Amino acid sequence: MNFRYFLFALVICCSPLLLAAQLQKQLKWEALPSAPVKEGFAGMYAGVSNNVMLSMGGADLVDGAPAGAVGGKSYDHIYILSEKSGSWKMAAEKLPKPMAYGASFSYKEEIILVGGRDQQQYYPDVYTVSYNKGKITSRKLAALPFPLADLSGAVVGDYLFIAGGEMSAEGLPAATFLALDLRSPAAQQQWTTLEAWPGPARMLAVGATMHNDFFLFSGIEIPAENGAPRVLTDAYRFTPAFTGNKLSGGKWQVVANMPQGVAGAPSPAPTVGLNHILFPVKGQSQGDSTAAGTNLMAYNAEANKWLDFGKLSSLDISLGNTAVKWNSEWVVMENNKAAGQDSIGIFTLSKNLGFGWINWITLVVYLGLMLWIGFIYDKRGQTTDNFFTAGGKIPWWAAGLSIYGTQISAITFMAIPAIVFATDWTLAIGSVLILATVPIVAKYYIPFFRRVNVTSAYEYLEHRFSPNVRLFGSLSFIFFQMGRMGIVLYLPAVAIAAVTGIDIYLLVVIMGVICIIYTVMGGIEAVVWTDVAQVVILMGGAAVCFLVAVFNVKGGFQSVFDQGMAADKFALFQLGWKPDSLVLWVCIVGFFFLNIIPYTSDQAIVQRYLTVKDEKQAAKSLWVNAWITLPGTVIFFGLGTVLYVFYHDNPGIIASDKVDEILPYFVVQQLPVGISGLVIAGIFAASQSTLSSSMNSISATFFSDIYQRFRPVGTDKNTLMVARQATVIAGIFGTASALAIAALDVQFIFDLFQEVLGILGGSLAGVFILGIFTNRANTTGVISGLIAGVVIVWVVRSETTISVYLYGAISVMSCVIIGYLASFLSPQQKDITGLSYSSLKALKAKVQSGKQVVVL
Repeated sequence: MNFRYFLFALVICCSPLLLAAQLQKQLKWEALPSAPVKEGFAGMYAGVSNNVMLSMGGADLVDGAPAGAVGGKSYDHIYILSEKSGSWKMAAEKLPKPMAYGASFSYKEEIILVGGRDQQQYYPDVYTVSYNKGKITSRKLAALPFPLADLSGAVVGDYLFIAGGEMSAEGLPAATFLALDLRSPAAQQQWTTLEAWPGPARMLAVGATMHNDFFLFSGIEIPAENGAPRVLTDAYRFTPAFTGNKLSGGKWQVVANMPQGVAGAPSPAPTVGLNHILFPVKGQSQGDSTAAGTNLMAYNAEANKWLDFGKLSSLDISLGNTAVKWNSEWVVMENNKAAGQDSIGIFTLSKNLGFGWINWITLVVYLGLMLWIGFIYDKRGQTTDNFFTAGGKIPWWAAGLSIYGTQISAITFMAIPAIVFATDWTLAIGSVLILATVPIVAKYYIPFFRRVNVTSAYEYLEHRFSPNVRLFGSLSFIFFQMGRMGIVLYLPAVAIAAVTGIDIYLLVVIMGVICIIYTVMGGIEAVVWTDVAQVVILMGGAAVCFLVAVFNVKGGFQSVFDQGMAADKFALFQLGWKPDSLVLWVCIVGFFFLNIIPYTSDQAIVQRYLTVKDEKQAAKSLWVNAWITLPGTVIFFGLGTVLYVFYHDNPGIIASDKVDEILPYFVVQQLPVGISGLVIAGIFAASQSTLSSSMNSISATFFSDIYQRFRPVGTDKNTLMVARQATVIAGIFGTASALAIAALDVQFIFDLFQEVLGILGGSLAGVFILGIFTNRANTTGVISGLIAGVVIVWVVRSETTISVYLYGAISVMSCVIIGYLASFLSPQQKDITGLSYSSLKALKAKVQSGKQVVVL
């Protein structure tokens, strides 16, 4: 054990040195199959529809003339590329007419073609082209107010912005800025003329979108006085303004000048990460005007800084003015063919993702450790009681770590740093309020779960109310967990797949199958001890990320603190009374009840109270969970702040494309090889901890509340087999549902399912409150309270803007108040001696006075 600690400490100490040696190249440049173009190919349109890339139109070059010279023949061909490894095919369908030198944009499943020209004239026409099941269709949108070619633009949300261009061969570049609402039906569409940027008119500029703003870079200016073209190096940022959801204007801002002009470069400009806009350019790079090849310049929108990312290719490629995002990659094309060339080059620019064999070894070792733990406890002579409660043999500290591991899923592991990265520490109040929850649960709830000698938390509801209330609680818990397992597996798998390039289906299967095996073999003991290992890996991985990020911030901890304070990243609360905002009172009330709900009515948590020796140890396990939550809060919330400062301090380092992937992307791209594999194993650990707890608790609830009702008698061998079969079925369902979400894109269905059952969970906590704290509550009352709690929260959700963090409080209190009042409608028909807190106190008093009573 000491040797393992030594190795871990050694890795921590060496990580800064390893980081310097192991950083991976951030981007990669690859060739796709060349397009077999028979004629000249410049000024083409391109886009992606239903995951198929289309290249359209284009024009011949006039002999001896530069690209774009008037006179080249235009074409209406459409070329199709279905997959990266495939080959281009010419479609039977054609464009509405020969077109070239306009602009194209992908929007949803359509490609929008705007403006352009042919040999005779310039066009104002706007079309969409789409591909579906081998067929290409087109439709016409609202035409531009005037003909326009060599324009730039980008789609921002549901609006298409168009900037600059030229209206005729004899005219000068335009200073026009237009917008089109793409949500409107074509017959109702109308272009809106907006205030132009505060700079010269231009054509062949480069547009881009980032942070929901429109960016305009470079272009060619032709002054009226001398007509000599000049490449511009200025840049602008436009922030749209809305009235409701309608565009009403906006504000331009001048941003840092470009190191060199990029007129006619791929547009819309490729974007990667949260802040970087890329410009693949021919020839020179910053500081080296003689360098040949294709180089990459980048603009960091958050830092307002320009960066030189060096050489992409040694080939001196003349890139076209169209860039297309295809899945996670950007596709750019050569602008024209060289003499005698029968095809043109197609290239992709994307992040350099990879996991590496050393990281795979680390991950495999972790997974082997989980299986080994399951094997150990399977060999110790498993019984049904041990399978669900471990016979009360689990140490209180291990049970406490297991409770923490069950509560912290991989979603939470990644989401907390991501939320803090984007906002502040406001949600930390929720973690601190666990200190208010533990005394209540330890004093008022644990005695009932322990003294009734339950396997399922919902057994208490039958003793206190009726079998129907117990069955309702059991089924709502089972369905909630079944739905939750798919999401818990899917979301981290998506994030890991996005940053490592590992197939998402492989990730889901690995996590699901390994978890099923060790949970089935070892039961709750394997679940608890794997939880302990997983919490150590989880916390250790987060600490490593924290330290590595701090070591790579100039000024270290002090700089992190200073920059975090300056950016208001350490804000703990906001004052105010609005119930639709995350103000202080909303946090306190909301998180108090959000903590009460799982610790009093969630079988996955309650089951841990039963795995230890007695009530005292159960209470101690809760306090372990509470005290580890506090340093965990500092680590995870602090990690979000550190990551914010890290990327702010290192503008040349590309972050993830999505905020919620910020942590796993940092892990794979910035941590030393091997260490990153260990931290990814930590994300696996968080998923598996939650999944294994769900599987075992579903099995316990099914066996205790449903199976034994119909088969009350059976040998231990047979009942253990049933318990294991229920565990396997739950695990297979969870894994299969995660695969279904990935394959069918039906996450919204699972989200809705979770939301409905989550509301039921709040009402269920209200039922436990009614049972423990009142003598009046009866079956009629609690069923009325359950229904009322669900209905009231659903109405609040649908008809108000009240914060979602208050839904738990509303659900619990609605159930308690209405359930208590409804209980007056019928008499209490059960003997509840020892089943409510006041009757239990009276019972204890009788015992202490020496009277003969029956104690539950």
